[in-house]
Amino acid sequence: MRYIILLILLLRQLLSQEYTLGEGVKLFDTPIYLGGYTTMDYLHRSDDYNRFRLDEVALLGYGHYKRFSFMSELLYKESYVKEWGKVEDEKVGTPLTIERLYLDYRVNDALTLRAGKFNTPVGYWNLEPINVLRDSASNPYLAYIIYPRYTTGVLLTYADTFYSNASYTLIAQNNNDLDDAYNNISVKKHYALGYEYTFENSLQLKINGGYFQTTKKEESKYALASLEYDVSSYKINAAFGLRQGDKGKWSVPYAFYLQGVYRLSEEHNFIGRYESYEIDEGAMRKEQIAIFGYTYRPLYPIALKVEYQAHEYRNENQLHLAFSVMF
Repeated sequence: MRYIILLILLLRQLLSQEYTLGEGVKLFDTPIYLGGYTTMDYLHRSDDYNRFRLDEVALLGYGHYKRFSFMSELLYKESYVKEWGKVEDEKVGTPLTIERLYLDYRVNDALTLRAGKFNTPVGYWNLEPINVLRDSASNPYLAYIIYPRYTTGVLLTYADTFYSNASYTLIAQNNNDLDDAYNNISVKKHYALGYEYTFENSLQLKINGGYFQTTKKEESKYALASLEYDVSSYKINAAFGLRQGDKGKWSVPYAFYLQGVYRLSEEHNFIGRYESYEIDEGAMRKEQIAIFGYTYRPLYPIALKVEYQAHEYRNENQLHLAFSVMF
């Protein structure tokens, strides 16, 4: 009953003020905003595998007060999945997970301290976790196999933009994840450094390096170099990374992607991406992937995406359709 009462109060508050789609709604007279997003998609693979899923249902809370700001993101991931063709299955219901939950404190104009669970600030791709805000329907494999996508710990960011185009990051985790169920790699320790330089012609370069220990006490070191070039009509992203495991063994000898986005207009974007990676999955697996996509945005917080992936393993070629909206 209390959830129904809360929903009624939120709807009443929403109707009592001006609302812009994608910006959330202010919670009464507080500095807190509530929003959310959802994604559903359909995938068809060339080996007669089909999948429809309600992939994301998320509630966002955010706000700031003086030197403090916060972000919370609670997510139902794959809350409904229907598979048919090669596999026949239907799954309903997943536990609520904590994707992000952190507090920021701005020490001064250059230094910011963050504590909680947050997106690991490695590269550029990992800093856009919400599907509707990304250009493409899928993530490159590099984003899953090099580093933990989420860190539960502290983050120091130093960026004195008045005097320098460089910025620096330091992250430290010496504890279990706030929600182990939602991370690509389950870790109990994670330390990393980052350096970024922004050029005047809209080009950004970043170098990251780190160490982590999994909950199974497996240790890894990783490094990543990435760039982003963003102008009015197109954007280019690229990254190259590697990961070394226990006893000097290369668990990921290399992973690379290059993605270009051409903005025909605010509503119509065309995407191309090339990926190549090698990963030790008990036996080494190498693959190259070419991806071609199109995104239509009738409004910026609404995205309809279609994407075709041509894999080196042809039975994995796939068509991917996705619809996302941010509230």
